[in-house]
Amino acid sequence: MWLILALILFFLSFLEAITTLPLVFIVLLCLTIVFKRSMLFALAFFTGLFLDIFQLRNLGQTSLFFIVFLIIVLLYERKFEIKTKPFVFISTFVGALFYLLLFNYDYVLAQALVSSVLAVLTFKYLIKFSKSADSESTAISKIKY
Repeated sequence: MWLILALILFFLSFLEAITTLPLVFIVLLCLTIVFKRSMLFALAFFTGLFLDIFQLRNLGQTSLFFIVFLIIVLLYERKFEIKTKPFVFISTFVGALFYLLLFNYDYVLAQALVSSVLAVLTFKYLIKFSKSADSESTAISKIKY
């Protein structure tokens, strides 16, 4: 499963090099909120490097932004319930706003709003996916051999 997610993120990094929406950021944020795995930081680092290479930026800028923002979101887990649609919407809006301003994109507010809507849709899909994966794993563990 994680290999498929890594391939999806690398494919999105190709798309993000063409478009101006922060697609990789959206998927990384939603994956971090739903699954909370430390492996996502490695994925954030490597996809950030690929984005920097494709967009001809200094190496490590995007990776640093991804990792710092994901850590901040996980720090908010102690104060707030982060597995909610409003939190995903607001955190994606703020993160996309900073991302787009940091890397000098145009139409920042519109892109941040579209990114937030895409993030909520991605979050809804990932929640359904994680619940179905959990129910299958518990059903398999109940089978006696």
